[in-house]
Amino acid sequence: MNDTIRQTACALLLASLGALLGCEQKPATPPESAQGAALVPISEKAASDLSLAIWQAGQAQVMHTRATAATLRHAVAALLEHPSEDRLEKARLAWLDAHREFAAMLPYIQLAFSPVALRSQGRELLLTLDSWPAHAGYLDTVPGYSDSGIVNDTAIELTLANLRKQHRLTAHEEASIGFHALEVMLWGPTSERMAEQFVADSRGEKPEALAANRRRTLTRLIAQGIEEDMDGLARSWPSTANHLSRRYLALGPVARLQQIRAAHTQVIDELLLPRLPEGSDSDVESSRAADSKQALLAAMATLQSNWIPTGGSGLAELLLDRHQVSALEQTFADLEALLLEMEDPFELAELGQLAKARKLLEKVAGLMAGTTQIPVSEMDVMPVVLPVE
Repeated sequence: MNDTIRQTACALLLASLGALLGCEQKPATPPESAQGAALVPISEKAASDLSLAIWQAGQAQVMHTRATAATLRHAVAALLEHPSEDRLEKARLAWLDAHREFAAMLPYIQLAFSPVALRSQGRELLLTLDSWPAHAGYLDTVPGYSDSGIVNDTAIELTLANLRKQHRLTAHEEASIGFHALEVMLWGPTSERMAEQFVADSRGEKPEALAANRRRTLTRLIAQGIEEDMDGLARSWPSTANHLSRRYLALGPVARLQQIRAAHTQVIDELLLPRLPEGSDSDVESSRAADSKQALLAAMATLQSNWIPTGGSGLAELLLDRHQVSALEQTFADLEALLLEMEDPFELAELGQLAKARKLLEKVAGLMAGTTQIPVSEMDVMPVVLPVE
């Protein structure tokens, strides 16, 4: 079922993209720039087809991520039902799958919550699902502190509502819900979690207060919360939901392209660049699961599929000149090759590799925005600026 959803999303996007270059509708007439240079005209039909295709691809990615979140919850439930090393490994693999699909969804989330009225909701959603780093001692026992964490604090009643209240309560590292809180629970504070630590303990008069049982409950609730949050996002996305989509669809085609372009450059500046630490000893997103690199690759794959899709034309075809298109394609390839060479998590990567990766990410953002200049002959330059609707 998950593969079918993904294949359908790709088919929808490529089918819409493939028709763009053949559009015969009269292009929008752009104004002249402040310097008096002519702007590259953009076909209204092409802009409409592409902007709708990208929104539909976003909906398909949201649905796919929701499915992986459900699979993750089921894997955690199976682990808690009969703890074993095999089931613990399956839960971890389900976490990796769901976390990478969530990363692939980031450009679409940034786009959907671009309107000023929705930005606080978008930020809250990201902080709920993806707050990092997660301080292990806020959740569970850590070496040297046998009574640390919510697992040992019986004053905190373990309900999902209470965990949401505890989330980032006094510091941003205090994650009690979301992917990285669950990462701590599945891999353990020192990445040495064993399945036996999830075995139920029936001793004493109040077994529900024992650390082992609270660990089980805490893990189950965090997985449940991830699925619930993804369900809520999926319900808000379709064009018939009149929440996220109505603001986007109310824009004209060229204005939608402006919004996509701004959202994609912002996702690099605000969400992806912070994942590349400036030093090898910095906090990374998924140090325990060793998934920083793969998550970044997933997000970049979404951007590349929107800008330079295989077998079709994308945003680059409409918004950039041919030199910028070529440079963007090469920069995507260079960044992917570099990331594949690097260690995962990023805290193990070489400082030179981290610095180079940051520069390539910044170059991608500059090319998308149209601000990065490509050295070509003066006669060959055609400035590309979106007209104001």
